[in-house]
Amino acid sequence: MAKTQLTTSKLALKLEIKTNELNKKFVQMGYLEKKNKDYHLTQEGKKAGGQTKSNGSRAYVLWDEQVEKDIVL
Repeated sequence: MAKTQLTTSKLALKLEIKTNELNKKFVQMGYLEKKNKDYHLTQEGKKAGGQTKSNGSRAYVLWDEQVEKDIVL
């Protein structure tokens, strides 16, 4: 069975918080780092199941749905 992957915004929606709040939470957890105005996946984020994808103009992160259990709100 394929793992379900969610964008940060879809995961935030599922957790009923704002995407920006979740990005800040991922920074605190060491999964993302903020460079200028963009968030970048860290080695720790990759270990947690994050993957950087691009739609041509913008990069985004897909997370394994199970990362949800690591998030403390």
